[in-house]
Amino acid sequence: MTDLYTDELLLEELAADPGRVLGKGATNASLHYCSPAHGGWGVVKVALLVPESYLVFVCPSACGRHGAIAAIEQGYRNKIGYLCISDNEIILGGYEEEIERGVREVMNRVKPRPKALMVFVSCIDDLLGTDHTASLARMEAEHGVPVKLARMNPISMDGKLPPGMRVQKTIYEFLEPADEKDRGIILLGAYRPPAQDSELGRLIREYGFGPIRHPEYCADFGEYQAMARSAGAIMIRPEGKAAGEQLSKELGMPMLRAFMAFDRDQILENYRNIIAFLKGLDGNTEPMITGDVESLFSPAMERIARLEAEAREVLGTAAVAVDSTVTISPFSLALALVKSGINVNRIYTSQLPAHEKESLAELARLKGDIIVTSPTHIRRYGSRPEKPRSDIALGFEAGYATAAPVTVPLAFDEQMYGLDGYAMVLDAIIQFSRKGASDLREQVKEYGLVV
Repeated sequence: MTDLYTDELLLEELAADPGRVLGKGATNASLHYCSPAHGGWGVVKVALLVPESYLVFVCPSACGRHGAIAAIEQGYRNKIGYLCISDNEIILGGYEEEIERGVREVMNRVKPRPKALMVFVSCIDDLLGTDHTASLARMEAEHGVPVKLARMNPISMDGKLPPGMRVQKTIYEFLEPADEKDRGIILLGAYRPPAQDSELGRLIREYGFGPIRHPEYCADFGEYQAMARSAGAIMIRPEGKAAGEQLSKELGMPMLRAFMAFDRDQILENYRNIIAFLKGLDGNTEPMITGDVESLFSPAMERIARLEAEAREVLGTAAVAVDSTVTISPFSLALALVKSGINVNRIYTSQLPAHEKESLAELARLKGDIIVTSPTHIRRYGSRPEKPRSDIALGFEAGYATAAPVTVPLAFDEQMYGLDGYAMVLDAIIQFSRKGASDLREQVKEYGLVV
């Protein structure tokens, strides 16, 4: 392993030493650059997936500004409050008392009264090492609602429990052991889940389970807590890892990892594992025959073949860039596109999750001249080209970095999974390519990226 970090390499070179551009070593090697298209869901938006909840942020004013502005811009200012603490309160020990006072004020003033509370603390709390256990218990006893501690601490970004993973763990802490189980299946890690009538939803029902459960599908807090009755959970993005481990430990809920994939072979392998998981929940360990899985999804594969042909006709030799704002699995997506006959020339990502290593290696063998770039490397500052480096960009970061005339605004695997998910990507490429030039600034604003 070399110590020479850089911002971009040809894929064929990167395959021999991914750490030069991707992963903790490379991202810690320099300051981070955040382009105008940088951002994601943010911990606030994820936490507010819990219906009838309220968030109390406890932090210095400078730490909360961007979150407060985002709350105003995105229309959830009435679901979040900021308790700005001073140096004196931090140093002289009035910190916990201020939190309890602030929560008391929230519960007295906010209408309708919240049925769940999350108290977010900032990086300062990591440094103070405060034990909030007793304080949380007092607040729950006083107000009669569950109160959970959450953290907005970007200093943990490269740790074992980064903010995106931690907040998903926090929201599932509201679930308590249920007296009875049903046939529901929780989807973990997804920001927005596939529809109930999606390919995945139909597969789950085919084996006698369902519905798909996700916070987005819960109309109220009672319905949210009913997720604890679910028979099992499927994790489709790594952000759900800590939540899944917690559900397994606290609720005894079986969990399967079946991360996002776009390559057909990987998708079918995921579905074989999901079928085996569902059958196992019923005590059936009989293996699924490979041919049976392929025949089960033959209509979906025929649909993809039609979309591939249409995409090739529309794109011709146009160069396509892919980034990790579209999906947690950009190498799998690029691999699928290359196998579909589409000219991928760039990939923008700063990380290489374990589930992506196989895709990177296969893609390097098929098309080693793809350039892989870290969008957060300090060299990216001021590097936006005058002439486009790609014709079409999948994702906001790629759209900005390449100055591509067309940006396809798919984001964070929302509502995508399996063959359905890849079909959504192909269809979006076709539609936005036909539509013509995009206004990236408006696309970013409309989506509501949060740093």
